[in-house]
Amino acid sequence: MTMYEDYDNREDFKEYGKHCWLLTPWRGYRSATIVGQTDKGYIVQVSSGAEIVVYPDEIEID
Repeated sequence: MTMYEDYDNREDFKEYGKHCWLLTPWRGYRSATIVGQTDKGYIVQVSSGAEIVVYPDEIEID
């Protein structure tokens, strides 16, 4: 079980698949794609494939 399996239907929200910018770089990455949603924010994926959880005020959605 992964950390994100608690959130069913990860694609059932309007921001899914949208490009965003991390306002504070994560390990040198600023560009990301929204791939999930939690009760507190979003799960974003950077180009390395890593997924991180961010609050809505930590990103800028294109």
